[in-house]
Amino acid sequence: MGLLFQTAESQEQQKQTTWYTEYLLVMAMAKLMDVEQPTSQPPGSELFSEALKRLPPLHNFGSEGVIVVEILTLVATYLQWCDRKHDAYIYIGLALRLAIALGCNLPENEQSCLPSQCAHRVRLWWTVYMLDRRLSSGLGLAAGADERQLRAGYPRHAVGFQSPVAITINVRIARITDEIMSSLYGSASITQIELVRKIQIILQELYDIGQSFPPSLAMDFSQPLERVTRTGSSLFLMLFQAIILCTRPILLRRVRLEVQGQQRSLPPEPVPEILAKLCDTCHEASMRSLAILYRLQQQRTIPRYGFFDLDATFSAAFVLVMVGVLDNTTDQPPPALDQAFHVLKFLSQSGNSAAEQRFQDISLSCSHVWPNYVFNGAPPETQTSQVDPSRDQALNTASRKDLRRSPLEYPLASSTYMAQDSGQFRLDEGRLLESWSQSGAPETVFDMEVDWGLDLTGEAEGIYSSFHSPIFPLTGVDHMDWLEIEKVFSAPGV
Repeated sequence: MGLLFQTAESQEQQKQTTWYTEYLLVMAMAKLMDVEQPTSQPPGSELFSEALKRLPPLHNFGSEGVIVVEILTLVATYLQWCDRKHDAYIYIGLALRLAIALGCNLPENEQSCLPSQCAHRVRLWWTVYMLDRRLSSGLGLAAGADERQLRAGYPRHAVGFQSPVAITINVRIARITDEIMSSLYGSASITQIELVRKIQIILQELYDIGQSFPPSLAMDFSQPLERVTRTGSSLFLMLFQAIILCTRPILLRRVRLEVQGQQRSLPPEPVPEILAKLCDTCHEASMRSLAILYRLQQQRTIPRYGFFDLDATFSAAFVLVMVGVLDNTTDQPPPALDQAFHVLKFLSQSGNSAAEQRFQDISLSCSHVWPNYVFNGAPPETQTSQVDPSRDQALNTASRKDLRRSPLEYPLASSTYMAQDSGQFRLDEGRLLESWSQSGAPETVFDMEVDWGLDLTGEAEGIYSSFHSPIFPLTGVDHMDWLEIEKVFSAPGV
């Protein structure tokens, strides 16, 4: 880095290196995260284009080494942040295959390099793996590597490197998310019993991951979130999204039956308690996601581009609207939905067209449920009050009118932004370097009141038809599933 600004001659020499290509991409991503004013092109696009011009030829990727894996990963991340997910999927696939070809996926004792290089290669491998699984799951496409052929262990503590705790948790969530997409949505040959047992196993694994969060990343959802770390927020958002993917089809099927029943003037059918609990779990995960996102926005630690915050906001808001369809006892949406609009509006104000489109999509869905309510993208006065964190009893199976908004409405943070939070926020992030012990984690780390050992086999047929219906095909891809439910609302007579 110093040589780049030392002399004109050294600068010109650095510009001819592969390292300079990586430098341009890092600067492009920095501009993408720090944008304030709307621009005609994504921030950093000029730097990004210049970096692409400087990419070495494809046939030279291997000889350049792991730096090209890093570059391809940065390219994929930039594209994903710009909502060009299919393009990002292609580049992360290249990065994954190159990492495998270079042996980054091998166990540490099989890599012939210095310990520091080995630690870097293993961390790089899992970063690429995680992004590949995340992008493939988000698009409903195949992942780039067969899980059965991977032998690398999780990153270990190494001198000079950050704690591997966060990346290990992230990889575990990414693995389960991939399992959800490939086994629950993508496997037409799976039987009813196999499907419900798989759901039970996945929910239990997600619960175990939630319980493994160290104190430095934990959040106490029994009270308003006063301050959240960026790392902890991202991990919890990924965790809750996996829970949503695992349970949302049951909720969407109930919404479809409800809307079609109204169309035909049919009386509501009782809802089995097990299905109600799964919907309840989906709702709670969405509420907690929005609590985190709104707090991030209030702390000014949510970039207008970047991370998976936009996807998480849309997914959670989508679920809240669907719950509103079933809960016809109120003519106003829950406060958290207004907060979701507030976040979407914030993300779109600097030219993030994808956020603006998601804003319009959720507005359209809301018009079906609360036609007289106007969302203006700013939380009303009532949103500064605390929402009761106590949980209602399981949804009544006798009548949809008993589907009151429950419990899942955990308290959300005050809209007052305190500048002093930012310094403490950075301090908390730094503590991730410290070793941790699970025994020190608070009991409220992951206290969702769900019977994680619930036997689902009694409702295997209903659950199976939620995931595999020829007339209501769901993929797990947020926007595609949103389009499917919009077809139901747009059907004649609705």
